[in-house]
Amino acid sequence: MHKARDWPSDLRKRINFRQSEARDDLVAEYIIECNRRIRLLFDFLGVDPKMSGSWEYLIVRLCNHWDIPGFQSSNAQGRGAPRRWTDIKNCELFADVMALTSRMSEHAACVHISKSVAKYSERYSALAHTTIHRQFLRAKKQIKTDPIFRLQYFGGGLGLTDYGPELIKVALNRYGLRNKSKP
Repeated sequence: MHKARDWPSDLRKRINFRQSEARDDLVAEYIIECNRRIRLLFDFLGVDPKMSGSWEYLIVRLCNHWDIPGFQSSNAQGRGAPRRWTDIKNCELFADVMALTSRMSEHAACVHISKSVAKYSERYSALAHTTIHRQFLRAKKQIKTDPIFRLQYFGGGLGLTDYGPELIKVALNRYGLRNKSKP
């Protein structure tokens, strides 16, 4: 059930204590270290601790990270081949196209992605630019119109109608190709 993800180094280690003589010192030290690591967890999962409902959202993000189905929306497909375009793939496509739109149009960015096989082949394995553009338009429409999708994949702190530069910045940071490291 473990999902391969690089936790911050402090969250990969167990808590080590100095051998204190007083039990109260040990408890205080443990509480301080736990609080520090909780702040790291908030930062790592992209949850603003000042936001209302931040603890609930942190739990949802952890459950999604560990693939616990109780907090995931159902995208039941039914019978047949697995979908090529998952929600995550749509988020990645959206981020990749938006990363290029400062220099070119959305359509031109899709053409560029389809022709840049060396850079994007792992994500889009030689798809036609028309397919990529059509899927980008679907993903963009879902991101613009579905507040649950935005909340689930782009985080809290964004309002129900917040589609704009902040969401695009979150998409680039979370799903952009430059931020993905190979295992």
